[in-house]
Amino acid sequence: MLKETFTETINTERLVLRKFESSDVESVFNNWASDPEVQLNYGEPVYSTTGEVKALLEKYISGYECANYYRWAVI
Repeated sequence: MLKETFTETINTERLVLRKFESSDVESVFNNWASDPEVQLNYGEPVYSTTGEVKALLEKYISGYECANYYRWAVI
């Protein structure tokens, strides 16, 4: 039987990789999701409202239930 692995927090000397949280909405919106240049390079749409970002984060967060799903917030 395979051991289930989930997105776990990774701490390094310079950063933390952790699961997205619902409280990240404002930060995600302000730092990259509403920036056309970032989103173009990321291959994602530009998000116009924090409500759209909230829905995106809900999708990310629900994905953590799957053992092969990985998406980190970079802190």
